[in-house]
Amino acid sequence: MRQSRTPSPQGVMLLAPELREAARNLDVYQYLPNTIDGERTRVAQLDAARAETADVSGVDIEDRDVIGPGGGRLKVRVYRGTTAESAPAVLYAHGGGFVSGNLDTDFAACAELARAADCAVVSVDYRLAPEHPFPAPVEDFESAFYGMVEASSDFGIDPERVAVMGRGAGACLAALIAHRDFDSRGPDLLLQVLHQPMLDVDASRSRELFARSPGVTGENVARSWSAYLGAHPAGEASVPAYRQNLEGVTPCLISAAEIDPCRDEAVAYATRLLGAYVPTELHLVASTFHGFDTAVPDWEVSVATRQLHARMLRRSFAVPMSKRPNLFEAFA
Repeated sequence: MRQSRTPSPQGVMLLAPELREAARNLDVYQYLPNTIDGERTRVAQLDAARAETADVSGVDIEDRDVIGPGGGRLKVRVYRGTTAESAPAVLYAHGGGFVSGNLDTDFAACAELARAADCAVVSVDYRLAPEHPFPAPVEDFESAFYGMVEASSDFGIDPERVAVMGRGAGACLAALIAHRDFDSRGPDLLLQVLHQPMLDVDASRSRELFARSPGVTGENVARSWSAYLGAHPAGEASVPAYRQNLEGVTPCLISAAEIDPCRDEAVAYATRLLGAYVPTELHLVASTFHGFDTAVPDWEVSVATRQLHARMLRRSFAVPMSKRPNLFEAFA
């Protein structure tokens, strides 16, 4: 039985023909107090089923843990798509609107990324809202980041070639770690990849216009932010778009869907990064909805989007941050 759904998705005919059938049949999760447990169970079942059929050829996969906030154990899943003893690495945060998802979420995408980018991908099983609101998810992701870098020899990774990536709500966590890493003068990050990101709690024109779009609705996004923030007010520490000064943060690739409540915040954030002279690429994939590449993974545009991520990571891993020229020094 399907979980709670909106009456019917809008804008299906604006989508590419290859996506329309999938869009009409998507579950739309409400994340209400009386639905969230069942929705999480449904998501976990779907994620597990997808993981079982994923192509893992050429990829070694290992579940392990790192020290989390307060000294607890934090589970991570390591996908190793390279034979290099000291491999470049991507710390990855899954999607799920802050309230659902686990290490099976985005399993296929992580395995493919590790293979295509010739790297290690470390996916983090961060705590979920509303039981664990901000700052818990951010602290978990940050702990995994430093745990991975500090134990780089044990993980078999190169601490000078590290990137972060997230999808949906996970992209919020990746962006916030890029901010925190810059502020604390932590290990150099080469790239942040923000895929279909949630970056701003405030309402936007796209959230209003695509209030009943397939996959993710405007109401769903608002409830996700509410669960994540809990009693905490939105601010620079919790919401990437609230950061006043973006100058100097990690270079960024943003990929977004056109028919998506979160579209405008992705475009606005990319524009602000460029205005702060942060090397940034924005790819807005026309005629697609939030999660299209998960719903229809074999479609050529879905494949091309994942190839884009891998290609950008390979480019970034080729030149360590310590050897990159500074933009302002180059034009001084």
